[in-house]
Amino acid sequence: MKKKILCLAGDGIGPEIMNVTTPIVEKVCAKFGHEVEFTDGLIGYAAYDKYEDTMPEKTWEQIRDCEGVLFGAVGLPDRDAQLKPEMRPEKRALLPMRKEMGLSINIRPIRVYEGLEELSPLREHLAKGVNLTFLRELNSGIYFGKHHTDPGGAFASDECYYAKEEIERIASFGFELARQTGQVLTSIDKANVLDSIGAFWRSTVSSLHEKSYSDVELQHCLVDAFNLYLFTKPSAYQIVLTGNMFGDILSDGAAGLAGSLGLLPSASINPETGFCLYEPSGGSAPDIAGEDKANPIAMILSAALLFRHTYKDEAAACAIEAAVQSVLGSGVRTGDLVMGSGPQEGQEIVGTTGMAEAILKCL
Repeated sequence: MKKKILCLAGDGIGPEIMNVTTPIVEKVCAKFGHEVEFTDGLIGYAAYDKYEDTMPEKTWEQIRDCEGVLFGAVGLPDRDAQLKPEMRPEKRALLPMRKEMGLSINIRPIRVYEGLEELSPLREHLAKGVNLTFLRELNSGIYFGKHHTDPGGAFASDECYYAKEEIERIASFGFELARQTGQVLTSIDKANVLDSIGAFWRSTVSSLHEKSYSDVELQHCLVDAFNLYLFTKPSAYQIVLTGNMFGDILSDGAAGLAGSLGLLPSASINPETGFCLYEPSGGSAPDIAGEDKANPIAMILSAALLFRHTYKDEAAACAIEAAVQSVLGSGVRTGDLVMGSGPQEGQEIVGTTGMAEAILKCL
């Protein structure tokens, strides 16, 4: 199977982690009988330096001509002052790309890897075995509703809007995933207070469950209660279904469970067309850019999601994830995976390139 994949490395550490990930994709393609056609594009300040635009039309043309995007990172805080807020890459590039390409479902796996429990802020017995998958609705809710500020400064409002079909779309994806994996689906809401993202969300998910997915185990949880459970019994949950704002807040909080953003991949999917964007959950980290210090694992695991959702090859995705676990289990670490007291006996500290080479060798 051949796929056209656009590489948007972006800013900061983006080019470094992208450059070490593409050889891994090529290796896995060769191993599992696939082909990949890579194209490089510009986004963020990397694009601005050439086109004076953080999201030029050339990049839009490339996006529309590919089947998936590997995305590094955008944003350079030291340069933000030179642009109007609406021209900065987060607003000019990321949000429009999600909306234009219909990337309505965000998948964010959060896993505490065996041997890395000590990095989690939780006690080891709580961190052990954590393996969560957050499904966040990405194109509606309060971020895309009507926003109003009273000219006189007396009040402000943000509308939270959800159409029934928008909730059913991501809920269907969640139920299908739960059916495939045999896992429990937990739907998050605030049904005891809010009618939009609360009671309406819950009733829509419940109706779809009764109609088409009664064989899948579904549980509902209030967002404030789940926020507590996330840090007191996180291994009790598996697939977590949320709206846009709750998903943004909860998945960022849950990211701390793993001990490093450098371990956390993500995928944003258009369930109708199959178009996907894959990106690490961390930022551009300009303070370490170009120093061979960035952890590439989140980018490499995002490539595993590429095989799972674009190539539809579970074995290829699992091969990358198993290689990551094997390398970490052997004691290979980037700097962010080392405790404050320094490396322990049996640990080997490597940079961006060294970590990727170890994973590639394992493959």
